[in-house]
Formats: sequence, C-alpha cells, structure tokens
Amino acid sequence: MQEKTIRKILYVSGAVTMLAGLQFLAPTLFLQASGMQVGDVTGLFFARHWGLMAFVVGALVIHAVKQVAARRAILLAAATEKLGLVVMLAINWAEPALQGLRPAAFFDAACVVLYLIYLMGKPAQPQT
Repeated sequence: MQEKTIRKILYVSGAVTMLAGLQFLAPTLFLQASGMQVGDVTGLFFARHWGLMAFVVGALVIHAVKQVAARRAILLAAATEKLGLVVMLAINWAEPALQGLRPAAFFDAACVVLYLIYLMGKPAQPQT
C-alpha cells in the first residue's frame, strides 16, 4: 500500500473513530442518536469510558500518520481494539439493544482489513 494512500486512510479512520469522544461528553444524547438507551449509572459510566477510549485510539491513529516509527505498534493496537468490537457485535448481532452499533461494526471491520493489509505488506523495522 502506498504511503500517500495509508496516510489518507489513517486520517479518515482516525477522525471517524475520534467522533466517539462525543459519547464521553454526552453519553445519553450520543446513545439515543444511535438508537440505544442506557438508563443506569453503570451503563452510562461504561458508555462514557468507551467513548474516551475510542477517542484516544482515533487520536493515536492520526498520530501514526506522521510518526512512522510508531505506526506499526499503533495500528496493531487499533486493529486489536476494533477487531474485539467487531467480534463482540457479531456474537450479539441479534440483540436489539445493540443494533445502533452495527454501523460501527462495519466501519471497524473495514479499518481492521485495511490496517492489516498495510501491516502485512510492510516489513517490521529492525530495533537499533
């Protein structure tokens, strides 16, 4: 994958991933906009935490655009997080309460595929 292409992919996927940070700031509003409802304190706590974590992962992906030396580790971490969400949603696909996360599953699955294509075509840099 060409450097120019992966840079665009990382900017877009990082920015879209960072949008989940809105869930940290306004969890009830964000969840309702996604067609989901969480009414208890524990659910809102974890929804906010997930929003913060997704924001951080997205920021790291954008950081990886210019920090080529850190890119491999960042993309492995991001792909692992995104794959985990995709698998969890696939296992619970029929759960009506999670239908609002289906677009995230498709987006994250595409990110995982693109990140892995890039990583498999790029040899690991030797440690110095």
